[in-house]
Amino acid sequence: MQSEIRNPKVKIVIAGAGPAGTSAAIRLAQRGFRVVLIEREKFPRHKLCGEFISPECFAHFKELNVLDKMLLAGGEPITETVFYAPNGKSVGVPSRWFNRDESALSLSRAEMDFRLLERAKEIGVEVFEETSVVGLLFETGAVCGVKVKNSAGEIKEITADLTIDATGRARILGKLAEREQLRITNYELRKVTIQNPKSKIQNRLVGFKTHLRDTEIGRGRCEIYFFRGGYGGLSAVENGVSNHCFLIRAEVVKEFNGDAERIVREVVFQNKRAKETMQNAAPVFDWLAVSVDGFGVKDLNPAARLLAIGDAGAFIDPFTGSGMLMALESAEILAESITQNEFSFSQIAENYRKLHTRKFQKRLRVCALMRRAAFVPNLTTTIISLLKLSEIPIRFLAKNTRSATAASAK
Repeated sequence: MQSEIRNPKVKIVIAGAGPAGTSAAIRLAQRGFRVVLIEREKFPRHKLCGEFISPECFAHFKELNVLDKMLLAGGEPITETVFYAPNGKSVGVPSRWFNRDESALSLSRAEMDFRLLERAKEIGVEVFEETSVVGLLFETGAVCGVKVKNSAGEIKEITADLTIDATGRARILGKLAEREQLRITNYELRKVTIQNPKSKIQNRLVGFKTHLRDTEIGRGRCEIYFFRGGYGGLSAVENGVSNHCFLIRAEVVKEFNGDAERIVREVVFQNKRAKETMQNAAPVFDWLAVSVDGFGVKDLNPAARLLAIGDAGAFIDPFTGSGMLMALESAEILAESITQNEFSFSQIAENYRKLHTRKFQKRLRVCALMRRAAFVPNLTTTIISLLKLSEIPIRFLAKNTRSATAASAK
């Protein structure tokens, strides 16, 4: 029986060179598949992210043959994550709970993503940087590649047997597929006024990030601060600076006309500990900002022969510190599904959905419940006060934001 995705003309095309896309490219190349990786930016580049690498990620880095490079990149070992209520009360979660006695790692996305991309190039992945996906190619109703545009404005078509959306929360390929389906629906029904219900989703949250110098955060700590309308995190990364990012309701952003510095001074600093650690700090580069339209599982299979991984497939709340882990895990299970079911795309998609549900459904549900407290300062104060009374509920919550094999504390 001839494979549907291994033949002389094809490649697997992956859009997005973040941890999900690049790790999937590496895993597939290691298994002998031809892979093309498309990235709209030039690496290294800054990316809005908590830049927290939980210790469970190290096993993935080892399999990808980048562990030593990550550990030598100058990041900060994180032994504890401490959550602070607005009044300064706190509760801590040791990193060793997640992977025996290992620390987590705080490393900039610029460094981490660059090292992953260099590894992909080393093993033969064809990489196009500064190249944007501007359209999907279709054949008999299935995605058969992408149309891309490079920095010189040149348009190129890249055919593929299988296309993977790893473009993060933007879900660029998924949205292009939805747009094509809407076009077909409108044509078939002759109702050009039909709208895609998903297009009505309002951007309820906005994320901000910069690196700061001269913070007062202690070594080996990641700190999470809760405040009106949101929460943020701070941890040291390489080169003597700290990463500060926060997620906040869009109405609060509008109140301050999107001015990140004012939001920090007048809202984030309502958290006593946040003010202590950052009141004398200065940004290293301009604030990055991005809108966030929701959490949880997205469409894993937006069109035939198109699958989504990483944040494009499911977005977990940043306060869990497991976003990077989910990106690497989703890439792993998709690579496994492709390898085991290469003779049938439908089997690849079905197996991937089953593995994705089994691996992530529980933790996403737990996070959905925790999210309600994260955006209510008075409630977070009460919960943190209660959690300080016993380690048992803290361990329970920490464990249930990870996979079943995580949180094996000693």
